[in-house]
Amino acid sequence: MGGLAAAIRLARLGFSVEVFEKNSTPGGRMNRLESDGFTFDTGPSLLLMTDTYRELFSFAGRNLEDYVRLTPITSNYKVNFGDGDELRIHRTLPELIKELERIEPGVTPRFYRFLADSCLRYRLGRSEFVERDFENAKSFFGLRNLNLLLKTKATSNYYKSVSSYFETEKLRQAFSLQTMYLGLSPFEAPAVYTLLPYTELAEDGLWFPEGGMYSLIEAMTELARELGVEFHFDSEVEKVPTMKGRASGVVVGGEEFFYDAVLVNADLPYAYRKLLSGGHDSDFRTRRRGKLKYTASAFMLYLGLDVKLDHMAHHNFYLSSRYKENFEAIFRDGGLPEDPSFYAVVPSKTEPGMAPEGMDGLFVLVPVPHLGPKVDWERDGAAFKEKVYAMLEKRCGIENIREHIVFEKVRTPEDWRDEYNLEEGAAFGLGHGIFQVGYFRPPMKSRSVENLYFVGASTRPGTGVPLVTIGARLVANRIFREIG
Repeated sequence: MGGLAAAIRLARLGFSVEVFEKNSTPGGRMNRLESDGFTFDTGPSLLLMTDTYRELFSFAGRNLEDYVRLTPITSNYKVNFGDGDELRIHRTLPELIKELERIEPGVTPRFYRFLADSCLRYRLGRSEFVERDFENAKSFFGLRNLNLLLKTKATSNYYKSVSSYFETEKLRQAFSLQTMYLGLSPFEAPAVYTLLPYTELAEDGLWFPEGGMYSLIEAMTELARELGVEFHFDSEVEKVPTMKGRASGVVVGGEEFFYDAVLVNADLPYAYRKLLSGGHDSDFRTRRRGKLKYTASAFMLYLGLDVKLDHMAHHNFYLSSRYKENFEAIFRDGGLPEDPSFYAVVPSKTEPGMAPEGMDGLFVLVPVPHLGPKVDWERDGAAFKEKVYAMLEKRCGIENIREHIVFEKVRTPEDWRDEYNLEEGAAFGLGHGIFQVGYFRPPMKSRSVENLYFVGASTRPGTGVPLVTIGARLVANRIFREIG
């Protein structure tokens, strides 16, 4: 996503751009799986902050809607709690307030304060931190920025911040689960990310592209080609060679191609470890790389079922009865949770053509730890899959699910590592703790190699499809200033 958005911008700015892609299709984690009449998005499934994509197409002199149609999701999603109760998150406030009051009578004024404070964090966080490329420490640690951090309490604990507005554990969970979008634990994430539920509820809401999320990738690829971008698929970059301290191009299939600048969209820790040899950025590799904290990974099931899932919404969250312990197992202990929370998507609710008539496709994401010593997927994978099937029967109400499966594909952290070169199999890239955001996050430009730049989830401003798209704008502008 980051590479595509940057390629579009750079081509529009007048550069000649070539894209080398390891796999046979564009999109990276944001891809498509098609089989037996079922269509699945393989990664991101929530479309937020659509202004970022509209602005990208507008910058290129185009209209996004001429390439892909976006449909608003009127009933955003269902949150299913560990005790069997559920909360439907509606797009309209009157319907949502009614649901919140059912669970926590008298919550309305406090909910509005939560929205107001989240709005402030969104406005200031986006304009002053997310959409800025901090080229030096002074630009980040200025008095104005420090005052903004204090004003918004952005660095406080996410879960504690949410708990100050809601008295019931259910609403605290409902408005803290959004950190899972970034592969983070709400008990460790900074409070600035309370902007996430705000974007769902009051800023722009949830959307779904016609044909699935991958339709956005197809639209961007079409636009890039119109602007003259040349694509090379099945072309894994083996090395970024340097000459006199400058990136000279890329090596693909043993052949070296020469360019004025190189923009790396591969996962950044992998890029430093694998692509930059000869001692360049050794400080990052030896001193920092061992201290980097990674996001969670994801155990995925893509299931084609010969039944309709009429009782489920498009987006469904099933929260563990041991909510905090679930996150502790993943992030503190590095093991598989006993009672996992999980996320289930039925895209054919909004786009019927994504499943055969009378059937539904089911996309299941279970947060799990990134690769480490506690989990051996060859040893533990089959048993964990059976646990997930048991949860789908019990929590989702899909009786005898194994009898209704006509298509199945499983993806583990090892697949994320092997297919997309994601370090440690961390599906969301580097984590977003206090010391891995803003100026502390790896920069968009190499500190030791000239004309070498980075874009993607593990560099600034961070993970998530909208943030990566914003990062593409920042790095393209910087390349234009320094190279153009």
